[in-house]
Amino acid sequence: MNIRRFSACLFSLVLALVCAVGAAQAQANITGSIRGTVIDDTGDFLPGATVVVAGEPLGNAPRVAITDGEGGFTVNNLPVGVYSMTVTMIGYQPLEMVQIVVDPDNTQTFHIELREGLTEKITVQAERPVVDTSNTSSKEVVDATYVNKLPLISRRYQQILTLFPGVSNDEGFTLAQYHVNGSRTTQNGFRLDGANINDFVTGTFGLNINQNSIERFELNTSGYQAEYGEQSGGIANIITKSGTNDFEFLYSGFYRNDTFGSELSDFTDLVNTADPDGNADNNNNPRPETQQWQEFSFGGPFIKNKLWFHSSFQYWQEDVGSVFSNNERTGDRYHGQFKTTWQINPDNVFVVNFATDPSSFENLITDARYQPGTNYDQTQGGYFLQFRDTHTVSPDAFLETQLYIHHQYLTARPSEENLGTFTLDFNPGVPYTASGTYYVDQDRSTDRMRLSSALTVQKGTHRMKGGFDYSFMDFTGTVRAENLVYDFTDVSGYTYTYDYHNTDVTDRQDAEYAAYVQDTWVLDEHWTVEAGARFDRQTVIGENNFAPRVGVAWDPQGRGRTRVYGNYGRFYDSVFTSFVDFLNTDGFTLEVNDGVNSYYYEYDYAVDGDLETPYKDSWTFGIEHELPWKLRVGVSTTHWEGDNQLRTTFTDDPGSLPSSVDVDPNADSAVVLDSKGTSEYDDYKIMVRKPFSHRFEVIGSYTRSRVQGDVSEDFGFEDRSDARSLDYTRLSYDRPDVINLSAFGLLPYGFEMTGIYRYQSGRLYSPLQPNGDVDTGVGGKNSQRMPPQRSFDLSVSKRIDLGRTQAKFTAQVFNLTNELNVIDVDRFTSSGQFYGEPVDVDFGRIFQLGLELRFGS
Repeated sequence: MNIRRFSACLFSLVLALVCAVGAAQAQANITGSIRGTVIDDTGDFLPGATVVVAGEPLGNAPRVAITDGEGGFTVNNLPVGVYSMTVTMIGYQPLEMVQIVVDPDNTQTFHIELREGLTEKITVQAERPVVDTSNTSSKEVVDATYVNKLPLISRRYQQILTLFPGVSNDEGFTLAQYHVNGSRTTQNGFRLDGANINDFVTGTFGLNINQNSIERFELNTSGYQAEYGEQSGGIANIITKSGTNDFEFLYSGFYRNDTFGSELSDFTDLVNTADPDGNADNNNNPRPETQQWQEFSFGGPFIKNKLWFHSSFQYWQEDVGSVFSNNERTGDRYHGQFKTTWQINPDNVFVVNFATDPSSFENLITDARYQPGTNYDQTQGGYFLQFRDTHTVSPDAFLETQLYIHHQYLTARPSEENLGTFTLDFNPGVPYTASGTYYVDQDRSTDRMRLSSALTVQKGTHRMKGGFDYSFMDFTGTVRAENLVYDFTDVSGYTYTYDYHNTDVTDRQDAEYAAYVQDTWVLDEHWTVEAGARFDRQTVIGENNFAPRVGVAWDPQGRGRTRVYGNYGRFYDSVFTSFVDFLNTDGFTLEVNDGVNSYYYEYDYAVDGDLETPYKDSWTFGIEHELPWKLRVGVSTTHWEGDNQLRTTFTDDPGSLPSSVDVDPNADSAVVLDSKGTSEYDDYKIMVRKPFSHRFEVIGSYTRSRVQGDVSEDFGFEDRSDARSLDYTRLSYDRPDVINLSAFGLLPYGFEMTGIYRYQSGRLYSPLQPNGDVDTGVGGKNSQRMPPQRSFDLSVSKRIDLGRTQAKFTAQVFNLTNELNVIDVDRFTSSGQFYGEPVDVDFGRIFQLGLELRFGS
C-alpha cells in the first residue's frame, strides 16, 4: 500500500473520530438495556423512585435512573454481562434484583412492586426471559459458559454457527465456511466487538480468534435491523471478553494424533470403487492426523474499578493427511488478542482492541490425484486494531463511535522452488503433466480503515438509532500464471498451452458509505413495531442502494411467554473485489498441439452491461411459545428472492453477444461477467431452546429448505448458448434437510457432558446439464451428488477445585458413530468409471484429550 496515501487517509479518519458528534454505524450491537415500571402494592405508579444498576462491566460507575410520572425508567448502553438492580423510595422497602443477564441488543423489562414500610431490603433473583417478545427478527445468542464447553472439531468460532437453525455446510464438518438460510458463504457477515471483519476481497471471514476469548456469540439470520448492511445472509456478532476487578489466568491444552483415531468401517468398500490413484499401498485408515492447541488467557485490573485488560493467545499446530495418499498438510497458526477497557467517568467508556492471526502452511493439497511435489505452500494472516468510545449523552441518549484498521496478507508459492512440472491423475494410471508458472503463485495485501458512529435515543416507548459509516479499502495483488502447459499426450494425444497476455496485477482503492435510521416502538405489552431504512454506496459498483426494513411482534396475552412475529427487508451484498479482479487481465491464447499441427484459440474477458449491486428481498414469519421447564418451541418460515446476483458465463460464439459487450473482435471465445443472476429460497424451521436450568441446556432445530438459482459463481461457468442452462437449478450447497442439536448437562460427581449432533441430507441433482440434456447423474450442474453427512461429537469433563485453582480434565470424541462423510468427488473428467466417486473423506471417529487450569485472585 502507498505509505503517503495510507498516512493521509489515517489522519483524516482519526480527525473525523475526534470530531464525530453525529450518529451511525454499520457495525453490530454490543450493548443492551434494562427498562421497567415501578408501582406500589395498590397498583399505583411510583414516580421519583431511584433505580441503581451495578455490575462488573460498569466497575465503580453504576447507572442511576429516576422513574417518571408513570413509574417508568430505562437504563441504556449496558455492556453485555450480569447486573444487579436496586430500587428505593422513601417510605417503601428497598428491593434488590440480582442475576440480570443483558445480551446484545436485548432489553430486559421488569415490573417492580414496592411495599410500604422501613424493613430490610428484599432481594429477588431475576428470571431470564425465554421468549423475547419485543424482538421482531430471528436471532439466537449463546454465552461464554456454553461456548467454552462445546466440542468444536477445530476449535474455530465459525463452527458455532452450526448450533442454529438454517445453517449448513457442503464440504465436511471441519470446514469454516457455512451457508445461512440458503446464502452463499460470501453473503455472511462477521462482526468482532461491533467491527466488520469480513475479507472484502474474498467476501468471507477475515480474522480468527480464540474460542476462549468469546463472551457472547449472536447469530442474526433474518429480519435484522437497518444498522446491519453489506451482507444479505446471516450476521454473526462476536463479543469478546473484557477484564474485571479480579485477576484470572487460564491455560487450556488439547491434543490428538493418529493413534486416537478409529478405522472407517466402510473403508474397504470405498477403496474398491473409488481409489483415485489406483495405488493401494498409500491408502490410510484411519486418516493421518495430529493436532494440538495450546491456549492462554490472562485478565484483570490495571486500576481497579477504572482500567481493565484481557489478553489471549492460541498456538494451533496441525498435520493432516488423506485416506487415499501419503500427502500431508502441515500448518502453524498463532492467534492473539489484547483488549483494554477504560471507564473514563460514569458516562464514558473507551476500549482499545488488538488482534492478530499469522499462519503458515506447507503442502496444502492432500488430494490423492495430485502426485508428491505437486503442491503449494501458503502464509496468511494480518492484524486488527480498534478504538471504540461509548458516551452517555443523557439518561435517554448515548453515542457509540469507533475507528478500526484491518490489515490482511496472503502469499502462495509452489512447495518446490522453481518447480517445472507437476502431475495429476485423471483416472488410475492415466496421468497428465503441467509445467510453467504455478497456478497458485500469488501475493495479496489488503487494508481497510473504517469510521463508525451511532446515536441511540430513548423517547418514551420509542428507541431510535441512526447515523453514517465510512470505509476506505486498499487492495494490491499479483497472480502469476504465464505459459502454462498441460500435457495430455498419454490421455488424448494433445498438448494444451495457455499463454496469458499479461500477469494479473491489482492496485485499486475502493470506499463504502452508509447511513441509516431505525425505530423500535413498544406500543404496549402486546405489540412491538420496528421500521428503518438504510442507504449504501460501494465504489466498486458505483450504485446508490436504498434498503427498507420493517418488523412486528405480538404477544397475545402480554405475559412474555408467546411471540408471533414477521419481518420484511431488502438486504444488499457488498461485491467482493476478487469477483471483478480478473477483468484486469487481457485474456489468454490457447494453443492445442496434436504432435503435428498447432491450433490457436483466443479467449477474452468481458462484462455484459453495468454491474449492479446484488440484493435479496426477504420475508420471515414465525411463532414462539414458552412451555414448562423454560422450554421455548418455535416454528418459522423464510422466503427470499435474490436479484442482480453475480454470474459468470462462457460462450464460444462471441458474435452472439450483445453489441454493448466490449469483447476483443479477434476472440474465438469469451468469459462474460454480469450481475443478471437470480435466486430463490424457501424453508420451514422447527426449533427448541432451553436455557440452563434443572442441570441441563439444549438448542435444537430441524430445517427443511430449497435453494435455487442461476448464479454460476457457485458451480462454474454456464454455457450461454443454451438458455435452459441459465434457468433456475439447485445450487451445489442445496441440502434440503438439516438437523442441528447441541446440549449440555451436569452429571453426578461433578462431571459435565456436552454433545453436538449434525445431519445434512445429500446434495440433489440439478434438472439440466449445460448441454440441455436431462441430468442422469454424470456431468452437468451439481452432478457431484453426495450422500448424507452425519456427525455426533461428545465432550465429558471433570472439574476439580484446588482452592483458588481449578483443574478440568476433558475427553472428547468426534464422529462418535464413525460415519463415512464424503467431502469431495472426482470432477476432472466428464464421464468414466471414477467420475463423481469420492477422492476425499472427512475424519472418522477420533478422540481428543484436554486439560484446563484456571487461577483466580
